[in-house]
Amino acid sequence: GKGDMRAQALIVSFCFCGLLEGLAGFGAPVAITAAMLVTLGVEKIKAALMTIVGNAIYVGFGAMAIPVTTAANLGNGGDSTITPTVIGIFMTHFTWVICVLMPFLLLGILDGMRAVRQLWPLALVAGLATGGGHFIAPYVSYELTSVMAALVGFAASYLFLLVWTPSATPEEFHSETSDDDKPSTERIVLALLPYVLVIVMIGITKLWKIGIDLSKVLSGTDIKIPWPGVHGRLLTESGEASSSAIYTLQTLSNPGTWIFLTALVVTLVYSRRSSGGLFRVSTRRMLRALPETIYTLRMSILTIATVMALAYVMNFSGQTSAVGAALATTGAVFAFLSPSLGWLGTAVAGSATSAGALFANLQATAAQTANLDPRILLAANTIGGGLGKIVSPQNLAVVTTAVQAPGKDAEILKKAAPFSLGLLVLLGALVFIAAQGWLGGYFPPR
Repeated sequence: GKGDMRAQALIVSFCFCGLLEGLAGFGAPVAITAAMLVTLGVEKIKAALMTIVGNAIYVGFGAMAIPVTTAANLGNGGDSTITPTVIGIFMTHFTWVICVLMPFLLLGILDGMRAVRQLWPLALVAGLATGGGHFIAPYVSYELTSVMAALVGFAASYLFLLVWTPSATPEEFHSETSDDDKPSTERIVLALLPYVLVIVMIGITKLWKIGIDLSKVLSGTDIKIPWPGVHGRLLTESGEASSSAIYTLQTLSNPGTWIFLTALVVTLVYSRRSSGGLFRVSTRRMLRALPETIYTLRMSILTIATVMALAYVMNFSGQTSAVGAALATTGAVFAFLSPSLGWLGTAVAGSATSAGALFANLQATAAQTANLDPRILLAANTIGGGLGKIVSPQNLAVVTTAVQAPGKDAEILKKAAPFSLGLLVLLGALVFIAAQGWLGGYFPPR
């Protein structure tokens, strides 16, 4: 039968990319999604643009929400009410608005106003479903926000397309499938296996409360390491040893452990089942993928580790407090500018986690001085970080490689920058309104 390539490209660039971002993060979702769009038949530059713009709203919750965890841990300043879950809830009170808008932007990138006119019902369903998923997810598990929201958007779009068909699809956006290329049930199950398994694994380890609080038990295996040379010498204002110099090594409570276990299970299944011999792969080849990936990402890993180290030095030495106090002199206006710090951090460092590490403490300090709610500013910093990823040089390098358009970074940047800046201004306005308290009880009270 015939399909509409624009509808397919929307679902891939918005829902599937979000699913990958929530699970993996660090450039992999952008590379995979952009390559898929080109395979669908989308022109290279448009495929690159749709991917980096569609990915942006999920980045704050990327890789099991590491940016959220980082922002909360480095920005709480000893305040026990500022937890990753709370920051996640505050973030989604903003992000759902951008989620609703995003599918319309993506259709516009692909085929201008014509696509928006012809496919607006699908865009609305995908946007509202994903936005709703975002809004509800942190109440279940903040780590799974991107994953849950993307799956809800995916399911809603699929069900909607069963009852609604785009009319008047232009000839160049027709996509045809032949019956002999239809994937078998086994292929579909194997393709979905890694994603479903991760959600089940993380869901159980975070949410299991029947007879035993599994999350608590697993957290009990964490190893606390007083950092040599720093612990005991770093004092709080009252002159006691600061607990900030204790490193928590998460073993079983870290989502990464369970993702690794999932990967081992998938490796065993894939080496036994190959969809009728179509996709043969050995256990050895799949196990080799981990050291290969670590080697490929060695500079990214080093960069993030170095930025985190710098952030701790800046926080411990009082540099961030000094900068935060200076920025807070702008008063209420700082709320509007707050997301742009996160934006800047990611645009430069290429990682929303780094942006959180660098500026979370600063946002919290500025919030105190300017009498604003630190939870709102920490949320703003993390979402702003995601929007900054659109223009980050690392992201552009990944996407141009994926669509095989080397040297086109500048062209893509020129077209992507207005989206990044436009969304940043919108976010700034939303944060400003929220920080003024004009939304009443919309945000949870302290």
